[in-house]
Amino acid sequence: MWDENKVLEMLKDMPPVLTDENLLEIQKLIDDNKYWNSKELNRDLCGIYAPFCRICDKTVLTPCAVAFVRMKIAEGMRLQMENVSSEIAQPNLPEEVQSEPEEEIVREEVPQEETTAEEPAENKKIRIGIGYKRH
Repeated sequence: MWDENKVLEMLKDMPPVLTDENLLEIQKLIDDNKYWNSKELNRDLCGIYAPFCRICDKTVLTPCAVAFVRMKIAEGMRLQMENVSSEIAQPNLPEEVQSEPEEEIVREEVPQEETTAEEPAENKKIRIGIGYKRH
């Protein structure tokens, strides 16, 4: 499935500071390979194709290439990207989780209101829905 060797061979001929053009070449190679594998398996492999998919940032022009290079930098390869940060972005978590490290989260106890026997309980309905995970 994922053939890292082709991309590594391409990286040998590229400068240590990758330009947008270099990233486009890497992206094209990864996209071509991913396309043919997706066609063979009869499903879209975006997001599950290679190990770097879990750190993918779809907000950049060349998401696969940037994720691959970030993975290689994390593994110790001496590379940089000219116009893109080399830092691995946090996965898509709710903002409150991203902004506060886990050990700093403080939970407040909310006192429950006392109800008198004279007040009727509200008729509350519960709605249950089923969600499906998108691949």
